[in-house]
Amino acid sequence: MSVLLSRRDMLLAACAAGAAASFPFDMARAAEALSVFGPLPPDPAPPGAAKFAEAAFEAWKQAHNAQVSYDLLAWPQLHDRMATAFASGSAPWNVLYMCGWVPEFAAFLAPFADDLPKALVDDLPASSFETVTWQGKRYGAVFTLSLLTLFYNKEHLAEIGFSAAPKDWDEFKRAAKELTRAGRYGFVANYGDPAGIGGTASYWMAFLQQAGGKMYGEDGLPVFKGDAGVAALQMMVDLMPGSDPGSISYAGINDATNVLMAGRASMMMNWPFMWNAAQDPAQSQIVGKLGSALLPAGPAGSASIDGTDAWTVSKASADPALARQLVEFYLDADVQKRQALDTGWLPIRLSVLADPEVQQKLPNAAVVLEQAKHPYNSFVTPDFNQVTQALGTEVQKALQGQKTAAQAIADASELVTAIVKRRG
Repeated sequence: MSVLLSRRDMLLAACAAGAAASFPFDMARAAEALSVFGPLPPDPAPPGAAKFAEAAFEAWKQAHNAQVSYDLLAWPQLHDRMATAFASGSAPWNVLYMCGWVPEFAAFLAPFADDLPKALVDDLPASSFETVTWQGKRYGAVFTLSLLTLFYNKEHLAEIGFSAAPKDWDEFKRAAKELTRAGRYGFVANYGDPAGIGGTASYWMAFLQQAGGKMYGEDGLPVFKGDAGVAALQMMVDLMPGSDPGSISYAGINDATNVLMAGRASMMMNWPFMWNAAQDPAQSQIVGKLGSALLPAGPAGSASIDGTDAWTVSKASADPALARQLVEFYLDADVQKRQALDTGWLPIRLSVLADPEVQQKLPNAAVVLEQAKHPYNSFVTPDFNQVTQALGTEVQKALQGQKTAAQAIADASELVTAIVKRRG
């Protein structure tokens, strides 16, 4: 703890020194005001919204003579609120959270990431810019390495002779079936919302890549109608007999997470944030029982999807330089470390991911780093929400037994093709 305190003190001193050297100001002058739009905790909220790095945040504001206000919403409401605000010309924010929406809203964003310090960029995975780049310009900075991995109850799996997590699709299906018994299910998911990152469609995208498939061809049109797309959906269908029946109605990841933490399910695909929550006896019945592993391999190996949580800067910001500096503060190594240790949301900075204290507190960090060696494309496009709404709805129909996997994928391909062609 003394090391952490000294580092925090160093950060405060650095902020103060930076202010004296680079930002002289008359204390009587009104502070610059920044407005930040983002998600409510426990989703990935920044300092001042979530409880971490609070002293450093106060020091940053003082050093930059800045006031920072937050406009926070539950995650499912974020996209539509932004879309409405941008369409009406009334988006009041300087810094905005994005989750796969950069291509859709690029016209309203500044390509500020091209101006980030080289030392910072060099400490980020090169792949982290893929989902925030559109037409050659980088509009955002991902701030948490958030890939789906497999979380599982070690005691439950030991009961059926598994000393480790399922390694492939066949083991995954067998374990889910054998683990299901009265009052408990082998697998739980949140398939209630078809669209967006973490919706039904994006789970299928992970299975699609495990089967060796991809969403789009070189011409931008869908290519998932073939064997890989059908195999991915059939795998999801095959898991349903060993799944919590509520999975088809759970709309958010927290709904499914609560089932696993109550001990009523044995496995789920989840984001890294779950690790901290599962170790808290106030909200978890599985303290000390949780394991984390790569997602089971399909015919092409393991694959995942990227949560794409990023900070962007509005093109309309009155002070884009200060807005960029706030994002740089969010990505400061000490702030990133507190983010990881205090909230469970893993850092994106490679140096912090490798920090021994982070890896000790969050053993899943090493698993996520290993998962990142495999494909994790979320296939974001300007019409991502429309595409995932149409695709996810068809996947839901197959999961509910209303269509075969082949028919649902064929129908989804037609719907997505029409959406893409409207884009032009």
